[in-house]
Amino acid sequence: MDLFLTPRTQALILRYEHDRPVAENTTRDVLKQSGFEGDRDVASFVLHPYNKDTLVRAQREQDWGWAFDENVRFAEALLARERELGLDLPVHLFGCAPLVLMLHLAWCLSRRRLYVYQQSREDGSWSLKADRSQPATPEPFFAVEGLPAARQGGRGHVALIVEVTQSIRDTALAEFQARHPSELLATVYLRPVKGPSERAVQNAGDISRAAEQFRAVLDALHDKVEGAESVLLAMDCPGSLAAAMGTAINAQTQHPLWLHHFNPEQRKYLAVHQISPRPRLASAREESLTPKQWQEKWKEIQDELKKVNGVHRQLVEWLGQPEQQQLVERLGGRILLDSQIDTTPAMERTPLFRYQAGSWKFPIDLLDGFRALRQRLGSTEDWEECIRLLLVHEAYHVQQLGPTSYGYSGSGRTGWVLEAVDYDADAVSVEVALAWRQRHRAETAQPPSRALAAIIWNALESVRVFEQERPIQTLAERRLRRYLIWLFHACRLSTASLARDAHPGMERVFIEIAGLPAFPDPHESYSQQRVRLEGLDKNDTLILALYYRHELVRMKDPGWVRRLLLALRRWDERSREQIQDELKQLFEELFDQHRSLLTPGRSQPT
Repeated sequence: MDLFLTPRTQALILRYEHDRPVAENTTRDVLKQSGFEGDRDVASFVLHPYNKDTLVRAQREQDWGWAFDENVRFAEALLARERELGLDLPVHLFGCAPLVLMLHLAWCLSRRRLYVYQQSREDGSWSLKADRSQPATPEPFFAVEGLPAARQGGRGHVALIVEVTQSIRDTALAEFQARHPSELLATVYLRPVKGPSERAVQNAGDISRAAEQFRAVLDALHDKVEGAESVLLAMDCPGSLAAAMGTAINAQTQHPLWLHHFNPEQRKYLAVHQISPRPRLASAREESLTPKQWQEKWKEIQDELKKVNGVHRQLVEWLGQPEQQQLVERLGGRILLDSQIDTTPAMERTPLFRYQAGSWKFPIDLLDGFRALRQRLGSTEDWEECIRLLLVHEAYHVQQLGPTSYGYSGSGRTGWVLEAVDYDADAVSVEVALAWRQRHRAETAQPPSRALAAIIWNALESVRVFEQERPIQTLAERRLRRYLIWLFHACRLSTASLARDAHPGMERVFIEIAGLPAFPDPHESYSQQRVRLEGLDKNDTLILALYYRHELVRMKDPGWVRRLLLALRRWDERSREQIQDELKQLFEELFDQHRSLLTPGRSQPT
C-alpha cells in the first residue's frame, strides 16, 4: 500500500469506503469544524475505494477474509511508514462499512490516537463521535444482562449481543443456538440503560463509557468462563460505537472473539472473522496487491483448500475400507477417519488439527505454501502424497498423547523429545504412503526401497513449506536434525546396494552436526537455539556424528559438512532432481567410508 506521507505530516484522514464514497473535501471541512487542522500537513487515504461490483456485504461468510486482511495490511503499512519517517500520527476515521469491519479496523489501530466520525442518516453530515481522549460519562451507558456472577466450568462458547439501535436478541440468539445447540455456556446482553433507539448515543462521552463497559465485560468473561473457546459477538449500533468497542479488545488477555455480520436477505448472522491472540500471517499478504488482486488471490487460496479437502476425503474413504483396519489401528483408531476439513481458510494462526472437534483448519500461508509446492513438484500424485503425509503425521500425534492442539504448548522447547515423537509420526506416515502406492499406484511401489526413498523425498519437500525463510539461512537445531535424519534414509535407500531389498530398514537414526554457531531463535517465544547455515567457510570445527544400528560413525571432514549445509541452503534455488542428486552424492561419500550403514535389514516397529 502506498501511503503518501512526509516528515511534516501531522495527521491522517482515513476514508473507509466499502459501502459508499466519502468526499475528501467534506472530511477536511469536518476536521476544521471539530477544531483540528484540516489542510496543512494533513494526509488523506482511501482504504478500499468504493466499488459497487465488489461489495463485501453481498459475499458469502467464507469470502470475507480478504477484507479483514486489507485492514491488517493497512495498519502494518502505516506503522512501517511512520517508523521510517519518525512519526506517530493521529488517524481521523470516516467509515462507511459493515460494523464488523469498523470494529476490526479500529482494533488494528487501537494503540494510537483515533478519532471516529459518524454520518447522520438524516442529512448526511459528519460529526466527531468517538474520541479516546474524551472523558466517559459517569453513568453507565449499558445495562448488562446475563454476565455470570461467579466462575463456572464447561467447554463451549459465550454469546455476546450488543443491541443499541434496535433489539436483535431473538434473531442473533436463534442463530447462535442453531450453530452451537449444546455449547452456549452463557448469553450476555448489552443494551442502553434507556433502551435501544436511533438516538441512544448522545455524545462522545456515551461512546467512551460504552467502550469501557464493553472491555470490562470481555475481561469478566475471560475470568469467569474459563472454558469458553470463543465469544460470539453480534451487534446493532452506530459505526462509531463499533469502532470504539474495537479499541477495547485485547486479544492477548481475552477470549477469541467471533465477529458476526447480519445478512438482511438471509435474515441471519454470518460468522465472518475471528479476532484471536495468535500472530498474524505474513507470507500471503503482499502489500503491493490491490483489493481486486487480493480477492483473486483469495480465490486461489480457496481453490487450494478444495484440493486439500479432496485428498483428505479420498484418504478417509480408503482407510475406512475393512482391509485397511490394521493401518487404522496403527494410527490409534478413527481419529483421522472421523475428521473434517474446515472449508474456510484461516486468516490467523490456529491449531491445524483440533481432534476433539474433529476439524482441520488450514491457514492461508500454509495453503499458499501448498500451491508453491505443487508447482515445484510438477506432479499431482506427488503433491497429493505430500498432503497425505501431513494428515497422517498430525493424526498420529494424537495417539502419542503429546504434541496436539490441546496438550503440548511450545513444543520446540524440548527439542530432543519432540524429535523422537516426530520420527515415529513420520515413520507411520511413510508406512501409510507406501500402502497407498501399493493399492493405487502399484508401478511406483516396487522395489520397496526405491518407493520409500521417493516418499521420503516428497516428505522433505513438504517440510520446507513450514520454513520462515527463503532461501534458508538459519534453522532451529531440532529441525536441522530432522532434515538430516530423513536425508540419511532417503539417500541410503536410493543406493544400488539396497535397490532390491524386500525389507529395507528404517530404524531410528540419531544424527547431529557439532560446531555450528547458535543463537536464540527469534521466531519462537520460548528458549530455543537456532543455527546458521551460512558464513561457515572458515569453520574447521564442524563434525557430523551418526548413530545407527548400534554403530557410531563420524564425518570429520569440515568441508563435507559445509557442502551439506550449503545444499540445504540452496535447496529452493535448484530443481528437485538437481538437489536430490547433489545430496545423494554427498551421502555416497559418507557410505563409502562407512559401508556397514548399507547393510540390508528388516524394519523394526516404531
